[in-house]
Order: sequence, then C-alpha cells, then structure tokens
Amino acid sequence: MLRIGIAALSVLVLTAGCSWFEGEEEDLDFGAYEGRLTDMYNEGVRLIEELDAAEARIVQACLEEQGFDAHPPEEFTSWAGAERESFLDEAPYAWFMPTAEEAARRGFWQWTAMDAAEDPEHADLYAEYEAHQEAAGRAAPEWTEEGAGTPEFYLLDAEDQYAWYVAYAGETWAAEMHPDLGGPGRKTDASGDEVYTNPPPEGCKREMIEAVYGELVGTENEEEGFTDWTFRPEQPMGDWEDMTGRYADRTADAEGDLLDCLDDRGRGGWEFYNGNLLVHEYLAESGEGTHSLYSYEDSGTVWPDAPDDAPDADDFEGWMAFERDLAVDFAECGDESGFRETAEHAWEQAQLHFYLDIEDDTYAWQEEMRGHLAKTQELIGG
Repeated sequence: MLRIGIAALSVLVLTAGCSWFEGEEEDLDFGAYEGRLTDMYNEGVRLIEELDAAEARIVQACLEEQGFDAHPPEEFTSWAGAERESFLDEAPYAWFMPTAEEAARRGFWQWTAMDAAEDPEHADLYAEYEAHQEAAGRAAPEWTEEGAGTPEFYLLDAEDQYAWYVAYAGETWAAEMHPDLGGPGRKTDASGDEVYTNPPPEGCKREMIEAVYGELVGTENEEEGFTDWTFRPEQPMGDWEDMTGRYADRTADAEGDLLDCLDDRGRGGWEFYNGNLLVHEYLAESGEGTHSLYSYEDSGTVWPDAPDDAPDADDFEGWMAFERDLAVDFAECGDESGFRETAEHAWEQAQLHFYLDIEDDTYAWQEEMRGHLAKTQELIGG
C-alpha cells in the first residue's frame, strides 16, 4: 500500500495549487454558443448606433432652432464599432501570425507606415489594408478620410464656431474645450498655468440628456483630479484581465515550440510579451516606416537586434520583400509547431467564458438601452 506522510502531502498540495480540486477549465462547445453570442454582440452595436443617431437628431434640432445649421461632425460621430460575423474580439496572435497565404501577399501590414504605401502602384494592396482596418473597427470616420473635403462647420469664422459650442454645451464647457476660438479661455493657477477641468455640459446637450435619461451623473475621478459625467447605462465590460489570463494559461506550453521553430529558421532572439510577439516594433526599429503599427510602452526589448542587411529607409520594395519573408516564416512556424491551432482554440475558449460571464448583464443593459431609444423616438416624433 502506498503511504504518504502528512508533511509530504502538504508539499504536494502546495506545489499543485488548487489543481487537484479544481482541475483544468472545462472546454465548451464553441459552435453551440457562437450564434447566440454573436447576435448579442451585434445587437449591442446596433443599439449604440441607433441611440447615438437619435441623440444627435434631438441636439441638432435644438441647435437649428437657434439658427445653427452647420455642425462639427466629430460631436455626432458614433464610435459603436462594427458588427461581426463572429463575436470573437481580435486575437493577440492576429498581429504577428497571418496565414501563409496572407503573409506572402501583405506581410504584417507594417509597410503601411512607409511614405510610399499610398502611392498609386500599391493602391490595390492598400485598399485591402483599409478593408482590414474597417472590419476590425479601426477605420477613420468618413469626414476624416483623405479627399472627403473640409466640413462646412470649419469654414465658419472662429466666433461663429465658438457660439455653436456655447449653444451646444454651455459657456463654461465651450471655454474649457475650445479656448482657441476666442472665448474667455481656461482658468489659470497662481503660476499662470492653465487648470484643466471637466465641466458638465449645459445647453442643448444637457436638455437632451435630461429629456432622455433624466439626469446627469457625476463621479469623482481621483486619478485625473476632476469629475466624470455619465448619463447612459454602462455597458457590461467583463473582466478582460481574467480573460487574457485564461488565454495565456492555455498557450504557455506552445510558445516554446513556436520560438524553437523560428530559431531553426535563423529567426532567433524573440520573446513573448503578454501573448504577443512584437514584430511591428522590430520592423520599425530596423528602419521600416515612421512608426510601429502596434506597440507596448512597457514591453522592454523582446525582439532581435536590427539586421545588418536591412533595406534602406526609402526602399519600399526592399522592405516589402523583407517583411513578407519574415511573415511567411512566422506563419509556417505557427502551423508546423502547432502554436496556431493551440492559440485559436485557447482564444475561442477564453472568449466564450468571458462573454458568457456577462451575458445576463448584457441582455439587461440592452433592455435599458431600448427603453431610452423609445424615449428618443417619442421626443423626435413629438
């Protein structure tokens, strides 16, 4: 009979943590939940867009009654994001591991940070990049895009623009947010430095808030030193840190195999940072483009030294070839090492648990949003 002393058993339990009792996290059937959670996600996007548009109509009607017919588009731009074919957020590996086909065609997209990226000869590939950005919810609004023209509002005199902001959200708000337009400007301290505040909106925006939501709620922001103002019900956000921890736990054992494969191809010197390989930092530091497309300020240097044979800074075709070669190695190693398969499954499972944890709260939030949307329709119709 096997006998284990109490002291030895205690050591084993401490070493294993709670795994004896909890076991590994259960794998869920992704297909069984995907449709439902995708519908839930997209309904949230639609409700935000519809409420944004309804709020804008109410505020604009208030302003137009006072003779303000031109409006700054950024005040009425919805940042709801895009609907998705699947509820999944963009995975960490998406930035450094395209498919082999994608890698050979477009690399990691770092070349888009080069001055020549938007030249006519690269138009088709750059259009693909813009479509990728739009699908990921990172596209610029139409009024900021090149060729869109200057919005009518910005052709007005500064005095007229300032008057619009006063009517929109009040004198105090306008003076704080747009001191460059000729108002009284921000207050200063004893040293003459501007004192930044966050005054509550008044004017037409305040009228809309009180008509639709009932009240404006202030919460002290101790970190910034002023008050945050809210009026909409807060969308459930979940525990993102917990979710990324789940993903990291599931991919940890596969990271070494990927790095070994890269090392075998002469691509040694990489280290993972929060589930990422910072290929864009490496390419930018090596001389490709004016900035890194994706970076972490606190990551340190977890990528190889810049290569001695890097192309010249203005050699667009040279950098395209360099980046594509690197991307192909990453893509093929992702497949050969099994990292891609492991990471895809890990992300699905982490995201499933994340969204299921907030599902009930999300449906409750959506009901609140529908109630406020109905109120806006009453006001618009009345």
